Amino acid sequence: MYPANILYAYPMWHTVSFSLVARKHIEYMRKVANVRVYEIDELQFPTFVPIARYVAMVHPAFFIMHRVLRSKVDTSGRFREDYYRWWREKYEQLIGIDVCDSDQFSQLAVELANRYDKFVVPSSFCVEVAKRSGFRVRVYRVPHGVDPEWYTMPNVWESMPVKSINPVLLQLYLYKVTRRKKLILFWLWHSGDRKGWPEVYEVYTRLYRERKDVAIVLKTGIPNPIEYQQLIEYDAINVYGWLSDYEKMALYDLADVTLNFSRGGGFELNCLESLARGVPCVASEYGSWTDYVPRFLWIKKGRKVHPLPGNALHVGYGYTVDVEDALNKLHVVLDNLDEYKAKVMEWREKVLKKQYRWDVVARMLLRIVGEDTAY
Repeated sequence: MYPANILYAYPMWHTVSFSLVARKHIEYMRKVANVRVYEIDELQFPTFVPIARYVAMVHPAFFIMHRVLRSKVDTSGRFREDYYRWWREKYEQLIGIDVCDSDQFSQLAVELANRYDKFVVPSSFCVEVAKRSGFRVRVYRVPHGVDPEWYTMPNVWESMPVKSINPVLLQLYLYKVTRRKKLILFWLWHSGDRKGWPEVYEVYTRLYRERKDVAIVLKTGIPNPIEYQQLIEYDAINVYGWLSDYEKMALYDLADVTLNFSRGGGFELNCLESLARGVPCVASEYGSWTDYVPRFLWIKKGRKVHPLPGNALHVGYGYTVDVEDALNKLHVVLDNLDEYKAKVMEWREKVLKKQYRWDVVARMLLRIVGEDTAY
């Protein structure tokens, strides 16, 4: 039996990756079950006092719980435990949702997490990090997903596009066809070092010197970023700004390989999106994405690094990709594209299509809500 009322707190005042995932959770929980899901902004939630006893889903869990504890402090600046207990009793359950960006949580993160009744992370890697770091709260793995049509919609470019499409993508299609290029896609919205930009630059420039049939597509939030300028002489194309889901599918359908060189991250959704469209995504053998990236696309890990140096929550390590192995893997995949795309399509049908959909994710969340909190 699902609860009648869920209150979902997430960033509404601006749009970040937490917002996008939260909106999918909300959309599909409403679709798959007869539950009411109410929305509240992360900045309002800490001081909100409900009349009804909601099940509260809190995303991102660390940041919002920290704001809760800082919302009422005494004259010495210490949070008031008595206020917290009173506030906490207003909710039936508190379920935290967050990620791990390294292989260790700080003591602060552990203390914040243990304020929740249940805690959701998107990967097996993050579950192990949470347990190893000292979480006492029950931790669940609930992956991210894609809309079901990502698996069923035919390649956008096999016929005339059925929806409006960014003209830049049409130009990219013509570029690929006329120049006979194999397109390597890399998403760089933010956090260049953590996303592995130094390794992307080194691997791609060496690849370009060794073969002239490649071009790199940098998907960025703003036009003409410094990373694009560094690669202009190496046949780089910059696609920037917001794309609809249909346009994102069109972009993946043009790509031949996607790069996930992340040094640390809770999931890396773009890699899943690539695989959902049947496009190989090469990724490190160490990290949250190993749940869904098949082994034949793994790259050996390289140097041990701090993905987020100085961060108060994610204090552990991650790894760069091994540059030599990444370069070799790209040569092999590009030289055998039909074979690798066929293997990805088989993996997609056997594994991804059954587990990594937002409707499946929503049902997992609702089952967690329905579980007894006592254990």
